[in-house]
Amino acid sequence: MSGFLMLIAASSGQANAVEPKVADALQPVRLKQSELSGEIGRRINDLIYKNYMALDLDKDFVNAFRERPCDGTKTRAYIGVGKVIDAGSMFSVYTGDSKVAQRTKQTIDDVLKTRDPDGYLGFMKREPDGKQNYRNWTLHEHEYLILGLTDHYRYCGDKTSLEHARKLADYVLETFPENPRPEGVCTAGLPESMLTLYRCTGDQRYLRFATETRHGYTSGEVACAALCDWEQDYSERNTSHIYVNLARCYTQTMLYRLEPNERLLKMSRRMLNEFLSTEEGKDELLIMGSGSRDEHFGRQQDGSGNVCESCVTAYWIRLLDSLARLQGDLRYGDLVERTIYNALFAAQEPAGRRLRYFTPMTGQRHYFDRDGFCCPGNYRRIVAELPQMVYYRTQDGGIGVNLFTQSKKGISLAKDRTVTISQQTDYPTSGLVRIGVSPSQTMEFPLRLRIPRWCPKARLAINGEAPLDVSAGGSYYEIRRTWNPGDTVTLDMAMPWRWVRGRKLQEGRVALMRGPVVYCIGTQHNAELLKTYSQPRDLMIDPTTLGEPVADTSVRPGGLNVVAKAWPPGEHGNGAASVDVVLSEFVDPSGIATYFLVPDFTKAVDDELMVNCFAD
Repeated sequence: MSGFLMLIAASSGQANAVEPKVADALQPVRLKQSELSGEIGRRINDLIYKNYMALDLDKDFVNAFRERPCDGTKTRAYIGVGKVIDAGSMFSVYTGDSKVAQRTKQTIDDVLKTRDPDGYLGFMKREPDGKQNYRNWTLHEHEYLILGLTDHYRYCGDKTSLEHARKLADYVLETFPENPRPEGVCTAGLPESMLTLYRCTGDQRYLRFATETRHGYTSGEVACAALCDWEQDYSERNTSHIYVNLARCYTQTMLYRLEPNERLLKMSRRMLNEFLSTEEGKDELLIMGSGSRDEHFGRQQDGSGNVCESCVTAYWIRLLDSLARLQGDLRYGDLVERTIYNALFAAQEPAGRRLRYFTPMTGQRHYFDRDGFCCPGNYRRIVAELPQMVYYRTQDGGIGVNLFTQSKKGISLAKDRTVTISQQTDYPTSGLVRIGVSPSQTMEFPLRLRIPRWCPKARLAINGEAPLDVSAGGSYYEIRRTWNPGDTVTLDMAMPWRWVRGRKLQEGRVALMRGPVVYCIGTQHNAELLKTYSQPRDLMIDPTTLGEPVADTSVRPGGLNVVAKAWPPGEHGNGAASVDVVLSEFVDPSGIATYFLVPDFTKAVDDELMVNCFAD
């Protein structure tokens, strides 16, 4: 193993039994609770202590495995306990809180007590010849349980959990080939769990099963194919479920690292094109950084109703991060932060307890009525992964800064060489970031910064020297120098307002953005206005009246809103008096409108993310 990989293995929990043949160009640095704050840290803490620690795990997750209430007639029967265990394992190591760790371990123990002597573990009643294993959702529960147990070993070091993961995986290896209709069951997490287990055990059976076994629910999700040769288009709705297709793209990037073949990246490139191309029949990415319509491709920029499924949001971020690490390209972070600060955080109640299945940009938003099922579980998992997307180690012995958030971390770059890197910032409230770079001894290494594509002007100064203008849009901006203890880099990214042109169904309208944050009209600040004008998206806003942002802590600490003048629908140019309208950040749970009319489109801009710069 190379020194670089040995360093990574030593700092990322339990060392893998199998190292990748293709090492990531960017290696994640995992931050703990004491090392991460800002808006990202606050959201994670809220999710842990106001959601995860408040769940009734016995009633809503474990008891179904004891009672087995389902007989196969329910078409939407799924619990999601494996996802809870997976997130809980990451929360345990992140917080170092014994109560969080014990809660996770207790859930594991309670679920495993329900396993039958032959290995069956599930909420479906047993049937002759093990037919319950061929019912939809049984395997889906198994696959994420395997992943959750394996990750409990990876993050928390519990070897017993790894043993149980192997037992359940062996049960799947034994029973899945007997399924007469493998195309009839959901397998969204199957190859992901098996590849993760293979990395931890070195058991080739799991690799070969993940790679070569045909699977995929063809009546609503994805083509039935082996991971190694999966390739499809998205012309058929029945095989175009975005979450499941994103999950398979992500897992192909996992396999690429183990068995390199350019073909394994083809579907990820296709998915990027589906999201980022504005061609007819594509254009999936919505302004808030996610996509989907009724869990499938929408492609029309319709932001009302069942759009922006949280599972899609989660696996979109996960795929982007995987590609960024693989390719060493920090531009993926532009997409990631748009999604985090809008679609992701808007799916979490400001109070922290409730989560959303869908997060529309037009019309009323609703919280999901359950703590289980797919979206809440995948939401917790991806938020638990955010601490490893802030900083990366680079292959040439440097550090990459990807997400801007208050933080401080000691990073080992080589034997006896450590750099403490910190950020002082209120991002995304402002674009001012002071980065402390303090090596344990004077040393030379590159510091790479992501300069977001939304930024029209960035200035950078080292140790108070004269600032330099920095261009946005590159894979990264590199500072290669000899660093001394106490060095500082000040990055000041201008955050002017910008009106972003709508597309497809939003053509002729604009959305308001500042930095990575989308703004909306919500009922909370516009109650009186909405008594008269119930359709705020039909107001014509006067962009020249847009003022400076003002503090608004009603949704988040450091939040902002802005007041503008608007003409009533159809009244522009008729001498009608204008009205005041308050636009708040997209995370405002009362948001009901995101695209608006303006009298002059000449100053509107295209969405800077809707250029697939990764296609080159």
